[in-house]
Amino acid sequence: MLKEFITVKMRDENEKVLEEIKIFVKKPTNNILSASDKYKAKVWNECLSDGILTKMELSRLMEKRNIWNKDMENEQDDILKEIADLEKDLYLGSGDGKKKTVKQGQDTAIEIRKQRMKLRDLIAQKIMLEENTAESIAENGKFDYLVSECTFHEDGERVYQSVEEYNNRDTDDISTTAATELARMLYNIDKDFEKNLPENKWLEKFELVDSDLHIVNKEKQKVDINGLRVDDEGNYINDDKKRVDKEGNLLEEDGTYVLLAEYEDRNREEVDKKPKRTRKKTVVAES
Repeated sequence: MLKEFITVKMRDENEKVLEEIKIFVKKPTNNILSASDKYKAKVWNECLSDGILTKMELSRLMEKRNIWNKDMENEQDDILKEIADLEKDLYLGSGDGKKKTVKQGQDTAIEIRKQRMKLRDLIAQKIMLEENTAESIAENGKFDYLVSECTFHEDGERVYQSVEEYNNRDTDDISTTAATELARMLYNIDKDFEKNLPENKWLEKFELVDSDLHIVNKEKQKVDINGLRVDDEGNYINDDKKRVDKEGNLLEEDGTYVLLAEYEDRNREEVDKKPKRTRKKTVVAES
């Protein structure tokens, strides 16, 4: 099997490239997988000894504290069904034989996006809490072990001599690149996951989004879901590319309103109009 080298650009805190390093990531052998399972079991036991909750224990706790309950579970199911129904409508039509307009299709695709955002917001806290359960920590430990064992320099030398060394460097450019590549190998992660969502594929087909999947108008200008122009940061802008609010009022670059109203200082004018008081001179009689 040919080695697939990856060039990693090592940058400083100012994003300046310091050097380029070539690495490659190998798929783990059965022996390495077996060793990673033992490491996972070790981490699992440490978690239990430290009193870290399992997923089952967390589920009970979340329900008791009303963080995640049966109603939320039902709402999640309802949103998933709504997304599935909208996808069918987008691709198969309503079944009455009538042609839909592109605008109707766009509205449906945008509604799917809204529902996905609603779902993410609903389950965000649940996912965040589950990441700290014994199961998740143990699984992450196994993955860290695999990255440390399967990442090599161009000359074939291991990048990390132990999982502890990898953990101490898990935020540098090599570590993040290696972890991403191994995850792609093991879990078949789609780099274009967002791009391949049904609603985004449809929007691309009708050229209603740009390469970043941002909605565009007929002139290929970025707009929000209501068709109002926005810049790359999502700020509203007018035809002169000046920043405005949703109603079109001019804004400064920091988001504050441009001062257009005129004011007069009436109190100052009244003070200026008042006659000035003069001090009387005191005449001293000569003796």
